[in-house]
Amino acid sequence: MTDHAFLCRLGISIRKYRLACGLSQEELSARIDCDKNTIGKMERGESDFRLSTLSHVARGLDTSCSRILKEAEHDDSDIFAATIEYDYLRLFQYCHQLSPEQFNNLCNTAHLYVKANNQTK
Repeated sequence: MTDHAFLCRLGISIRKYRLACGLSQEELSARIDCDKNTIGKMERGESDFRLSTLSHVARGLDTSCSRILKEAEHDDSDIFAATIEYDYLRLFQYCHQLSPEQFNNLCNTAHLYVKANNQTK
């Protein structure tokens, strides 16, 4: 793999995690105190940035450098789907913030949704 191809994949990985967090480029740049254009260049594979920059980006995305790099190593054409492990982590963090009543309502709703979808198949 060429350096340019790797940087493009790394940018796709960063974009994937940013979108999974529901952040715009501006919001991420504010979190890590860098220019929005820098985020855009990274995501397009136009910037050969330092490892310390990747560390700042990873912290801004509530993930690790290793996750972003691991994602970049895989040739995956679906740039919007986050890894299953990351989805579970985000769900756990969300549910941890709910009150017991809200969590119970969420579980009941999910149960009804699954039951309804299983009946239509």
